Amino acid sequence: MPYRGGGTRTGLGLDFLIQTQLTTASGSRAVDGAAQVVVVLTDGQSQDDVAEPAQVLWLAGVEVFAVGVQDAVDSELREMGSQPHDTHVFSVESFLTLRDIIQDLVVGLCDAVTRSGGGPVANEAPMAGGGTAQDSADLILLIDGSENVGAANFPFVRDLALRIIERLDVGRDTIRVALVLYNGDPDIKFYLNSYDSKSSVVEAVKGLAYSGGVESNLGAALEEVAQSLLSESAGGRADENVPQMLLVISAGPSTDDTGAGDRALKRAGVITFGASVGDTATADLETVATDKTFVLSAPDFRAVASIGDQLFPYINGVVQRTIIVQNEFTEVVAVGKRDIIFLIDSTMGATIINSVREFIKRFVEIMPIGPDQVQVGVAQFSNAPRLEMDLNSYGSREELTAALSSIKPRPGQTVNIGAALDFVRTNMLLPEKGSRINQGTPQVLLLMTSKKSSDSVEAPALALQRMGVLTLAAGSKTAEEQELQKIAFAQSVAFYMRDFRQLIRNPKAIVDALSTLAGVVVTEVPTETVTVITVPTQRVVRDIVFLVDGSNYIGSSNFPFMRDFIINVVNQLDVAPDRVQIGLLQFAERPKIEFYLNSQSSRQDVVDKISQLRLSGGSVLNTGAAMNYALENMFRVSTGSRRKQGVQQVLVLITGGPAQDQVKSVADKLALAGVLTFTVSSGQADEALLRNVAFVPDLAYHETSFSSLPALAEVIMPKLITVVGDTDTISSTFPEETVVGGERDVAFLIDGTDSVRGDFEYIRDFIIKVIEPLDIGSDRVRVSVVQHSERPTPTFYLNTYQTKDEVIRAVNGMTLTGGRSLNTGTALTFMKNTILSERHGSRSAQNVPQFLIVLTGGRSRDNVKDPAGALKTDGVVPFGVGVRDADPRQIEAISHNPSFAFNVREFSELNTVPQKLNNYVSLPREQLTLVLQQVELESPQRDIVFLLDGSDDTQNGFPAMKSFVQKVVETLSVGENKDRVSVVQYSGDPQTHFSLNTYNEKENVLAAVQQLNHKGGGPLNTGAALDYVRKSAFLDSSGSRHHDGVPQILILLSGGRSHDDVASAAAALKQVKVVPFCVGTRTADILELQMIAHNPSYAFSVLRFDDIGSIYQQLVSFVKRVPRHQPRQKTQNALVSTDPAESIQHDIVFLLDSSDEMQNDFKAMTGFVERMVDKLNVDENKDRVSVVQYSRESSVDFFLNTHKTQKDVADNVRILKHKGGRPLHSGAALQYIKDNVFTASSGSRHQQGVPQILVLLTGGQSSDDVRNAINNLRGFGARVYVVGIRNADILEIQSISQEASHAFFAADSSDLSGIEQQIFSDIKSNATPAIIRKFYDPSRRDVVFLLDGSDDSQRRFPDIKDFVQKIVVELNIDANRDRVAVLQYSNDAVIDFDLRRYSTEDDVIGAVRGLSHKGGYPHNIGAALQYIKDHIFSPELGSRLLEGVPQILILLSGGRSEDDIRTPVRMLKDTGVITIAIGTTDADTLQLQTISHEPNYAVSITDYEELPTAKQDVLSLLRDASQRLERTASPKSFDSEKKDVVFLIDGSYDSRNSFEEIRGFVEKMVESFNLDENRDQVAIVQFSRDATVNFYLNSYSTKNDVLNFIRTIRHKLGRPLNIGKALEFVKDNVFADSVGGRSAKSIPQYLYVFSGGRSGDDVRGPAQSLKENGIKTFTIATKNADTLEMQTISFTPAHYFHVTNFNNLQSIPPSVEAALRGAQEITEIPTAIGKM
Repeated sequence: MPYRGGGTRTGLGLDFLIQTQLTTASGSRAVDGAAQVVVVLTDGQSQDDVAEPAQVLWLAGVEVFAVGVQDAVDSELREMGSQPHDTHVFSVESFLTLRDIIQDLVVGLCDAVTRSGGGPVANEAPMAGGGTAQDSADLILLIDGSENVGAANFPFVRDLALRIIERLDVGRDTIRVALVLYNGDPDIKFYLNSYDSKSSVVEAVKGLAYSGGVESNLGAALEEVAQSLLSESAGGRADENVPQMLLVISAGPSTDDTGAGDRALKRAGVITFGASVGDTATADLETVATDKTFVLSAPDFRAVASIGDQLFPYINGVVQRTIIVQNEFTEVVAVGKRDIIFLIDSTMGATIINSVREFIKRFVEIMPIGPDQVQVGVAQFSNAPRLEMDLNSYGSREELTAALSSIKPRPGQTVNIGAALDFVRTNMLLPEKGSRINQGTPQVLLLMTSKKSSDSVEAPALALQRMGVLTLAAGSKTAEEQELQKIAFAQSVAFYMRDFRQLIRNPKAIVDALSTLAGVVVTEVPTETVTVITVPTQRVVRDIVFLVDGSNYIGSSNFPFMRDFIINVVNQLDVAPDRVQIGLLQFAERPKIEFYLNSQSSRQDVVDKISQLRLSGGSVLNTGAAMNYALENMFRVSTGSRRKQGVQQVLVLITGGPAQDQVKSVADKLALAGVLTFTVSSGQADEALLRNVAFVPDLAYHETSFSSLPALAEVIMPKLITVVGDTDTISSTFPEETVVGGERDVAFLIDGTDSVRGDFEYIRDFIIKVIEPLDIGSDRVRVSVVQHSERPTPTFYLNTYQTKDEVIRAVNGMTLTGGRSLNTGTALTFMKNTILSERHGSRSAQNVPQFLIVLTGGRSRDNVKDPAGALKTDGVVPFGVGVRDADPRQIEAISHNPSFAFNVREFSELNTVPQKLNNYVSLPREQLTLVLQQVELESPQRDIVFLLDGSDDTQNGFPAMKSFVQKVVETLSVGENKDRVSVVQYSGDPQTHFSLNTYNEKENVLAAVQQLNHKGGGPLNTGAALDYVRKSAFLDSSGSRHHDGVPQILILLSGGRSHDDVASAAAALKQVKVVPFCVGTRTADILELQMIAHNPSYAFSVLRFDDIGSIYQQLVSFVKRVPRHQPRQKTQNALVSTDPAESIQHDIVFLLDSSDEMQNDFKAMTGFVERMVDKLNVDENKDRVSVVQYSRESSVDFFLNTHKTQKDVADNVRILKHKGGRPLHSGAALQYIKDNVFTASSGSRHQQGVPQILVLLTGGQSSDDVRNAINNLRGFGARVYVVGIRNADILEIQSISQEASHAFFAADSSDLSGIEQQIFSDIKSNATPAIIRKFYDPSRRDVVFLLDGSDDSQRRFPDIKDFVQKIVVELNIDANRDRVAVLQYSNDAVIDFDLRRYSTEDDVIGAVRGLSHKGGYPHNIGAALQYIKDHIFSPELGSRLLEGVPQILILLSGGRSEDDIRTPVRMLKDTGVITIAIGTTDADTLQLQTISHEPNYAVSITDYEELPTAKQDVLSLLRDASQRLERTASPKSFDSEKKDVVFLIDGSYDSRNSFEEIRGFVEKMVESFNLDENRDQVAIVQFSRDATVNFYLNSYSTKNDVLNFIRTIRHKLGRPLNIGKALEFVKDNVFADSVGGRSAKSIPQYLYVFSGGRSGDDVRGPAQSLKENGIKTFTIATKNADTLEMQTISFTPAHYFHVTNFNNLQSIPPSVEAALRGAQEITEIPTAIGKM
């Protein structure tokens, strides 16, 4: 080695080591855990700085030995050498004396090697193959954008960021960069996966602008980084062991607390650096930095650039893995006594064993080790176990830590975990070995292994669990997760990781489990509880659920004691949405929810509900099932639980009997879920068992007498409000909330006037608080925000943003639009017609709940009631929020109901509202329906008239009658727009005391009733009194709102039998929709009362009026269930048109409920149909009528084409017989109508544009799901009217009808009269003549270009424009020839110009040349196609569709559509539009073929620059499209009564095991055909290598002959599968005229292909040939078939059906079978049949 000479620059030398020598590429084995040692030998003072590079070395875990000779400076040596200096720093007089220190130096070096792996900072890097490549990291820049920096200085900070980035190797697989700017709020500028190149990141940073702001909330910014930037979806690669770095650049102190954010980042293993400008930021940055030395400072902004040079070695050290920070366990866990045994796989190798040993050491350091506290034992195992230390081997932390160093790896290839578990059980869990199992101390065992066991683990694991041992299992590498779960006592404590060295970096999950699981040892299943910590608190915030025993063990005599106990507890709590929430469920054999956590918002509301509790009864007590039900249903976010916000969840179990099912395991689940369980018991309850059920034994309370329970409230209260569990550590064990139907559309309409300018920040904060808990996404919750003043201004639509982050950024970025006044009514109409429309992202058509939140700070100048009513009619659920000067009456009118209206005095109080809104908005769909139903039932809009018997006989009972009236009124919500009350007294004649419009306040009504005097007189003329209230009390002038549909209710209290006729008077009352209730004493005639009452159950009998309270609750319940009815309307004329020129046609199907329950009402229903038919203009070319009955199955009485005259229809309706049956399958019946009645073969004229109308009469709730059938009918275009009778479900009939105005309710069948007139009126108002399209004119075309305008296409947009121009040149542009329109799309579509805009080629080309790129993301092709269908192909915008001009769409796509394309594609095809789809390699081929007219109309190119190569193909397709339209313009008049059907069956070896199923399926289909030589014909062909005919179309002429032959068919066998050859064979030889084919006679031809594999030959040509011959092909294929191939063969992709295997053919839904059986007007058939 030659001498180099030169100056002494030791710092540069150290830097050189860091950069080039201590790397894996240069041979460093830090990755293998090898010690890294540097020996510095110098003879003088360095000419540069040595401190900084030396510090980088220390932080990287490198041991530095400094040796100085002669003139070396001692202080400089100490700056370089590691601690302790007495073993790392050496000085000698000359080079000759170096030999004197060799021995000491060698000892130091050896000691360093021995100690490698210890300490808070080490240079361990991920194992090869177990982590990621070197030179990668995720770097987040967090920059202070507040006034701390200032606008003038911000460029210096921006330059610092650029300086750092410029020196890094930025890329997708190397260093990723994200950036956040913060002031009062953090603003994410870009994510780790936003940019893949350095140039893109640099450009984004250069574009940064100063944000300003007084506040500098570093804490909030740190939390945002932890929550939003480290996840995989944000580009974070922590799970791949890529280092996570954060650099905070700040110039001032934080204005909020940084603790929570700092802890979150440290827990996530983020390495935090700080760059401080000036002195004021340093303290906060040193607090949050990983190490204080990681904070670098500059005195002022001009010097800030130097920080970049200082930071680079640190950042680069992390990138190259020379610096890896291992987070220490800094949180001391307060735990109770426990015995913990570590059972370690000794074959894992030295590096892993060292990491495991270090993990145990660090765990021990935070445990209170001692004989009376935590004891630790260790055993190792390979094929045999080995004891390292017993639980009582070491009594102190120091002894234990020292002993752990003796744990060494041992060689071995196999592990016997089962034997090791048995060893622990039989040799370590013994009292003499230190186990305190007999004292009830929790016994915890952690297994750590990297292999699968060679012996069985199930029995040993079960034996441990039976002892009560809490077994945890952790595995890595080849350990089997399923095996780990068998060993662990619960799945939540089975851990799997790639490498146990991750434990050093992220130990939290296992440490939390080891330190928090505890409980009483049991003999079967362990009860785990969580660390109990008592915390003093003044502000109690928790969710408490009472689980109340309602069985006979409590009994009615003891139930009041239990109820009083709960009330006493509740009365001591501050019940509010932001404080304590209460829920309650009762149980015996089954649980029953009384109210959820978010149902009641005040203490009084809760007490009122509890006071009304009634014992459910029952002799079976399934306590465990009830506890599990509570866990899964009560502690859900959607039902009010705030567990995700860290609020303590509490369950109070109150019982008086022995549990008759398993409760211990359920108690474990509750404990693991962080639910704190208290038990309160008495009677026959098992006290010992309940001590195990409680979270810990001292949370179990037992009283010998039930009468002592109320006083127990004082005893339980201190712990109930203070004891908490460490729920944060085990939240992952909480049951997953599977939200079915969790989609919803939430729109905000906010005040945007100048008057709220100073409070706009509160409004923004309000919106964010509402949406924060929501699961935002395009297929989940969508959000829109609109401001309004004089006019509405959308901020963004429902389909503008796809993620929560995007929505929150948009809300934070909102600025006030301004304006002087509010026109809220106009804005509500805008919300209904625009924002909540399908075009702008609303999914109301898919039954997704629609929410509107209206927030105003002032009074609207226009009317809000009518627009709000229109919204509610459309199914929107509006909430009103009024602030300051808002009119409470307007807010209530806007809201769905008064309980959905909120008013606060100031904007600063808005934060009290979001939780209340979320209680509704976040409800699952089914629960939302129930809540709305309950609200509807409790709707304070009723007109109630009390008719009181004032005859002489009731004088003594009159005070009790008044008291009863007052009691009922107390339950009402009296007001002008709520409940109205009237009182009439009668004897011989009636007398009104006050009318419905006399009083608007409850207090006034109560006072008026109190002042009532008994009338006296006789005789009792109840009939006359009933007539009087009908003619007087229920009139508009008296305050009745019957015309508005408000329920009209009469409550009659009678003490005797009437002396006049009541029958006709009662009937007349019911005729005008009054619902009477009757209460009579024993002297009244109960049969008379039942005749008067709405139905017999509405008539009540009591001994005397003093006993009337016994039926009060039931009566009030019935009253509140009376639904709104349809407003009364004036009679209108029949549907027959008076205009001879107007040819109005209708196809009307009546679907009648003929279940057993409707037998007595069937005559009334047929009478209803007769009356409707009487007003129709029945004729083959006018109105057609069909009638279908249904219960379990559907049965057609006659089709639309069965009867041609009104008389024939009426006669056949008159003789209809009731079918009977149960249960009621309305969903199946609706689908049956769609598939079998609204078809051309049944007389439907849907294809000719004739309106399709369905009138459903039903008397009960459906037993099956109606939603899919509703959607199918809606998609088909049918208009549905529903008449509900008797027990019909109101919400269901509204759901089926889709429009509230199409749903009617009749309390019984006698109320049907009059409803038919309302239906006629609606049908007539919507009636339009059928559109008859002219023949196509191929010499003229309307060509629409739909261009990809997304961000992805920006670079190639000039190529796209050039392509359009080249196509246009080939067209004949003229107003009377070819017309052109151009649109662009990304997340939505915009029109560049429509078909009527330009009429010359030059104009069109000029417009195309001037197009600007739209931009936006993602690709929503479905929305774009829908937009085109709704707006472009219409006469208003120049389309000549109705003139027969071909409508052609040319789509250019550069990516897969992010939304559903199927419905808009089908609608375009139904309209007659021919689509040519051009896609790049990033587009989805299957989507393109689905969109295109036929699969060959889809053109593929590599990129848009290749568009010129596609020009000729597109022009060819344009010509073909014109000719095709010409060919199909005048189709043959097919005879839909006949068809030729050929089954082409896979006969290859691959289908031999499924041949019976295929044959059975074909047989079933043939059964449904009308086989006759003049009707349907069938042929069967099998194929493999070639095709073989089993029989031809004309071989058999009867169904029996065909079926008999099918049953004898044998499997063909053979291979390969040549489908193309078979298709060609069928076309030429089976559909031929000579063997029965009737295509020449215009008989429809159908081919069904069954395939179990991929074809060995080309199918495209034969498939196309079949289509050109008019043969409609269906394909049914298994998972082994090629989907694209099958869709190519099919008539359209929608004619392809997938089954997992042919054994599942029998499970094809009936609706699909109907389509397969020859439905000729296929609309949207599902392409996959479930999971088969």
